[in-house]
Amino acid sequence: MSFIEKNCIFLENECSSKEELFNFICNKSIELNISNDIEEVKNGLYDREKAGNTVIADLVAIPHARIESVKDLKVMLISLKKPINYNTDESVDLAYSILSPLNANDEFIDVLTLIAVVVQDEKLQETIRNSKVGDEEKISSTIDEILKMYNI
Repeated sequence: MSFIEKNCIFLENECSSKEELFNFICNKSIELNISNDIEEVKNGLYDREKAGNTVIADLVAIPHARIESVKDLKVMLISLKKPINYNTDESVDLAYSILSPLNANDEFIDVLTLIAVVVQDEKLQETIRNSKVGDEEKISSTIDEILKMYNI
């Protein structure tokens, strides 16, 4: 099974700000039964941003939160139709959002490593940016293929 499940891939998102992106992540966390506390998710995302920048590559961020209301670690991949102003000098059009239980230390580090490998594949990032709603299975399979190349 992919570390980013097909139902957690959201392409061509219309978010036009960081706030809208975080609201989208919060709403999906409830919809997908990742969490049962939308405010805790929102506060967790914003608290993590206060602790340090989560932009990890050109136009790519990893908004994440480690919170009590999350029982199983999940990763959401969100592509935006247009880049948004994420921080003062940085824009983002791809977000790999991680929602994790407080005690999932090893799993959290493992997922960060997987995301780092995937983000380094510029061809994949471009494929995601150009993908349309309905291409989620293709994206999930491509990510799995890339990770296999690294024996991950």
